[in-house]
Amino acid sequence: MGICSSVLDAKEVVMTDLEYALPLMEENVSRNYNKDMNHQSIKCKACDWYKPQPISELCENSDEPDVILVADCVWLSHLISPLIRTLKTYAGASTKVIITYQQRGKDAHEEFMQGVHDIFDVKIIDTENSVGLAKPDVFYVLECRKKKSST
Repeated sequence: MGICSSVLDAKEVVMTDLEYALPLMEENVSRNYNKDMNHQSIKCKACDWYKPQPISELCENSDEPDVILVADCVWLSHLISPLIRTLKTYAGASTKVIITYQQRGKDAHEEFMQGVHDIFDVKIIDTENSVGLAKPDVFYVLECRKKKSST
C-alpha cells in the first residue's frame, strides 16, 4: 500500500514493520521504483507496536499524519492490543485510518473490532456497491476517524 501511495502522489510515505523486515521492504521499494513515482518520498522505518516511537521520529514533515494505512495486520490476538494502542497514539483528530484485513478467527475479530470501535468512528466500506469489487465476507475495508473523546 505504501508504494501505491507514492504512485498516487503522496508527499511522504513511511512504511513500517519490525527491524528484521526493513531490508525486504527497502528491496521492494527499489524493485518497484519507476520514473512516475517519487521514490524519495518513501521511507522504510522500524516500528514496534509494543514500544512505538514518537510519531515525529516516523513522519518528518508533520506531527499528525493525514492518512494511516493498515494492511492485513490482524492475525494474532496478542498483537491486537498493541496495534490498537499504536493507532490511538499516532492518529490525530484529522487523520484518516484505512484498515484492510482478513478475519482469521472469531475471537480475534471481535477483539479487534471492539478495540477499533472504542477509539474510532468506523465506516465499513462495501466495496462491491461502491466500486464493484467483490470480496469474500472475511475481508474487511474500514475507514476510521478518531472519536472526539479519544484525542
